Amino acid sequence: KSGGIVISMLFETSGTCLAMNIQLPPRFDKNMFFGWISHQERRFELVGGKAVMLPYVKRNHQKISSNLLLALGSKLDLSKFNVAGGDFAIETGEDSVRFADIMVEPAGGPGDGLTAVGALLLVEVLSPSTAATDFGDKVREYLALPTLGTYLICAQDARRVWVWTRGDEGWPKQPDLIEDPAASIRIPILDLNLTLEAIYRHVDL
Repeated sequence: KSGGIVISMLFETSGTCLAMNIQLPPRFDKNMFFGWISHQERRFELVGGKAVMLPYVKRNHQKISSNLLLALGSKLDLSKFNVAGGDFAIETGEDSVRFADIMVEPAGGPGDGLTAVGALLLVEVLSPSTAATDFGDKVREYLALPTLGTYLICAQDARRVWVWTRGDEGWPKQPDLIEDPAASIRIPILDLNLTLEAIYRHVDL
């Protein structure tokens, strides 16, 4: 598209370095963004009207995400809650759309809906390339969501979880850091506990 932005990607496959260019419009609104990403092979978020490519994940990241999906799915009444992986959108501003690694919302949203209806729990699995965003912009955006009760960031190179939980006086200034392998994390809005053992089961650390 004329006047667009070109993202250049460099990646390695089978020992050969390949380059790929992706043409982006200079700015998206949400409707335009959802239409555009439906035709992309890579994953993107919308940040301030601009598309931002998400990185490929490592095996530990995938295992932790899968463990969380299994643990939450086994503890929650799925007639009352929807548990989603990283493919379901969360609107965090007028021109911003995020894709958390794990999201829990009340059940009952429209089957053709593209975005969460009242996210209750959001989880990001930490990657080196996303750490600044997960601990920066996403904290500000997620904690501004009126329905959210808990935000977790899970390290993928250690049994370590940062926990923000909304209390009677709002959000804490700093998260709780959970590192005890025998510890559990209370999620009050869902009335359940998640153990570190369940989150990091079979993860090679």
